[in-house]
Amino acid sequence: MMIKKRNGFPPLMALLILSVFVGFFCMFASCACAGEGGGNQYPGGNEDFMAGALPPAGTKLFLNYFTTYNASNFKDNSGHNVTIPGLGKLDFNLQVVANVFRYVDVTKLKVLGGDFVWHVIVPVAYSHASLSAGLADLGGQSKTALGDIEFGVGVQWHPTKTFHHIAAFDFVAPTGRYNKDDTVNIGRNYWSFNPIWVFTYLGDKDSPIPGFEVSSKFLYWINTTNTDTNYLSGQEFSFDYLVGQHFGPWGVGVNGHYLYQTTDDKQHGSTAVNPFSGIADGNRGRYFSIGPIVQYNLPPNKPAILPACITLKYQKEVYSQNRPYGDHFWLKSIWAF
Repeated sequence: MMIKKRNGFPPLMALLILSVFVGFFCMFASCACAGEGGGNQYPGGNEDFMAGALPPAGTKLFLNYFTTYNASNFKDNSGHNVTIPGLGKLDFNLQVVANVFRYVDVTKLKVLGGDFVWHVIVPVAYSHASLSAGLADLGGQSKTALGDIEFGVGVQWHPTKTFHHIAAFDFVAPTGRYNKDDTVNIGRNYWSFNPIWVFTYLGDKDSPIPGFEVSSKFLYWINTTNTDTNYLSGQEFSFDYLVGQHFGPWGVGVNGHYLYQTTDDKQHGSTAVNPFSGIADGNRGRYFSIGPIVQYNLPPNKPAILPACITLKYQKEVYSQNRPYGDHFWLKSIWAF
């Protein structure tokens, strides 16, 4: 797929982007679950249409992600609502609102026959969390701050007219606000490293189903130790997915995210203790989300102040283990120049 620029914009197949990213939800409440601080470096479900296809060499992209996450339940190691002995069900409330700025440069430098790409992500987030059980108030807090900044490099290839893919490596730096005594932290206070592979299949006019798309981004997260707490969050395998259909400038489909923590959390060198059960089970997290998505690609002759593409999507978590249990809403805009 070759994408030509017109009036400063590639048509919107240009979109999407070196899926190399997102360190921007370093912001879940610090209520001890899979991954220290109640979450990980990646909110999940970030990428969707054309995730494995970038615009031509020499194109630059500015992306804006606005997203919310709301959870009113917290799941235990068996996937059930957490209960506190003698108090009953844990009443859990988590609200996150984030706006994330991202810059992507598809350079003209060739590496292994593909286009070399680099990017940087700067998140700003608001997070509120509160916990109680029975008549006991277990604490709560709100915070707004800069999150952990992410940067990465990658290479993209278009081996056929219908198949496109990207290999990349990302780094997340502990730039976000963090205090080990707080209930809520925007930053995670450790470095993370993330090899990534992304692909897109998009049927052309000669394909059995023209406009049919399958895209996915595969990630593997490797974390360093939080030196303030001597806590090492376990490694994680995850992927975003999309199955969709294009109709002219519109795209509709189903999207979501799957996460499976592959190694135990550790603290002071030992397997981490689950704070709710008191058992040293490593707090391994898992979850799966799914939901609808719609995208509109603006005509390429629109003024430069308008985005090239707007995407709306909703993702409901249908299973969760050692994590909050909630839903995401996303509004994503992309400018190409």
